[in-house]
Amino acid sequence: MVEEKDLIKKAQNGDREAFCTLMEAHESKIYALSFKYMQNTHDASDAAQDAMLKIFLNIGKFRSDAAFSTWVYRIVANTCVDLLRRKKTLVPLENYESKSPYANPDEDLISAEFMTGLKQAVADLPSDFKSVLVLKDLEHQKYEDIARILQISEGTVKSRLSRAREKLRRMMEARQLL
Repeated sequence: MVEEKDLIKKAQNGDREAFCTLMEAHESKIYALSFKYMQNTHDASDAAQDAMLKIFLNIGKFRSDAAFSTWVYRIVANTCVDLLRRKKTLVPLENYESKSPYANPDEDLISAEFMTGLKQAVADLPSDFKSVLVLKDLEHQKYEDIARILQISEGTVKSRLSRAREKLRRMMEARQLL
């Protein structure tokens, strides 16, 4: 079995098969992160493809001072944020609610109303806040990994996350959902 670092070196030297093997190993994570940002399959596929093209074009710039997966996540996150900015809208979060088969209809209505309000509030967050929120609360990334992905300090990650959560709480209170 060829190790990832060997595949990276081969890909950096123009070996397309090595690059394809690398992308196959990471494509499900690339798509999953793209979907969490874009919130629909079409845009997520476009974002994932754009990110993989950027990875291909820039693999020669990858340095082993960080994990390859962190470098890939940074490119995917930046690609998604750029695409969202171009669309001039932040798409609400979808598909994060969990439905219990035992819930009663009144709870379903309250839960649906809450989730709709939460999705809209997250959509209304500035992209810097949304990025840390998605990576931490939905992707469950570590602070240090988020810092590497977004190329900011861990302190900035923690600060933005705290401000994002506080802004989200205030928005939910203003909508009388908390």
